[in-house]
Amino acid sequence: MNTIELEQLHNELAAAPPGTAMRLGVEGNTPDDVTLRWERWGELADYEQRLHRQARDAGEHTRPGIFGLDAVGYAYGDLDRLDNGGVLAYQMEDHLETGHGEISPEILERVVDDAIVDARNPDRSVRVPGRDEAALWWEDVRGEYQAGRESGTGPLELVEADEAVALLRRRIVDALVHGQALAENPTRRAEAERYIKREIAMAREQVELATRKYTAAAKDFQVTRDRETTPESLRELFQVNKQVAASRAAALTAYSVALERAARRTTPFMACLRRSLSERFPHEDREILATKAGRLTEQSSVEAALRLTPKDPMNWYPDQDGMIKQIHRYIDTAQERDRLDWDEMVDRRHLPRTPSLRGQGLAMACYDVISKEQKDLSDRWRKLSSVERSMIDDRGVNSARAHDYSIGVGLPAMPALTVADQAREAGDGLSVQKSLVDQAADPASVYSVAPPEVEVEVETSTAYEMWE
Repeated sequence: MNTIELEQLHNELAAAPPGTAMRLGVEGNTPDDVTLRWERWGELADYEQRLHRQARDAGEHTRPGIFGLDAVGYAYGDLDRLDNGGVLAYQMEDHLETGHGEISPEILERVVDDAIVDARNPDRSVRVPGRDEAALWWEDVRGEYQAGRESGTGPLELVEADEAVALLRRRIVDALVHGQALAENPTRRAEAERYIKREIAMAREQVELATRKYTAAAKDFQVTRDRETTPESLRELFQVNKQVAASRAAALTAYSVALERAARRTTPFMACLRRSLSERFPHEDREILATKAGRLTEQSSVEAALRLTPKDPMNWYPDQDGMIKQIHRYIDTAQERDRLDWDEMVDRRHLPRTPSLRGQGLAMACYDVISKEQKDLSDRWRKLSSVERSMIDDRGVNSARAHDYSIGVGLPAMPALTVADQAREAGDGLSVQKSLVDQAADPASVYSVAPPEVEVEVETSTAYEMWE
């Protein structure tokens, strides 16, 4: 950014609500968003330091800066890493124009939590307003924050839990879209899988937060229902709300277990695996995935777990949807896949195997489907060195990274075909793969040049010419 743009952005963020300010003008939190926010943080932090030096040299008071700028720096621009600590607590006291220690730590922590939730969810209505309105707003709502701690916050806890679920849904979708985009590049599939599993692991924190709030809401609704002062006409309503909150807490507890399975190293990410499979066996991929191992692979994949993500809270009723049963089915399938991998590794040690337990069943399913000619070609390709294989690399499909990833997930070694070559007839595609193996095994043949044919003109002379 040039100086004018930087100054304008700083002024806007300095006057913005805390949640908006901490986003630094970047709404999402994908890796690209985090990178951009981190770059902006560097520029804005340097700019604020210049403002502080100028104010100090001039003997003036320092103008208020961007709320949470230091915290965003500690989080490296990642909103999921924002920590409710002393830095934000002191800054919130200044934002609300209260004296130090005037607000109890418990209440202050809750206000800061609301600001962090605002930062992570740009669609949420602003809970803590900007500097011009903050002091007046605090006078009006301070009693609500205090009363909420003392008398129970059933309805509020339910609302915040629903907000956490809505935010979870959006983050899961964003992570999946970005992971699938990375998977399109053969050289970045291992990175794509690490990314999606890291996002899943971080999402579990959001799930645990929502679970705690639903559990607290269910308890509060039950206490309110059982009070003698509660009118009989409202007892049924509180009972219904209690059941909804409790069922959602139970469903999220089960969902957290599914996410833990999805984040494991052995769990397949089908966005990567399907592409790697179709590049190597374009005419056998459907048959391979239709085997028992293939079905278990798909049904216990990362995508299968993410399809269990709760619905929009407006229409989410786990007891009616059978969500917990679906989660148990997913976990059972994942365990069955692991058992199949183990059994295949033990029973068929004489065949080429994957580097680890992962993908053993799928590897054996591939060997059962492909032809003898493909097996022989696979064996030749597997015995070549990475240097030899890289000689025929085309657009990354036969790069060392792409090869290592495909082997690691359970696919037999095989030359990968580009999209154009995948569209060929089965025999033609196999011919291309055979030629790739031949070229890698004998790279000199690619550059061999036939010796030129030299025509020698022989002059003959007659006896008369010689006599002359």
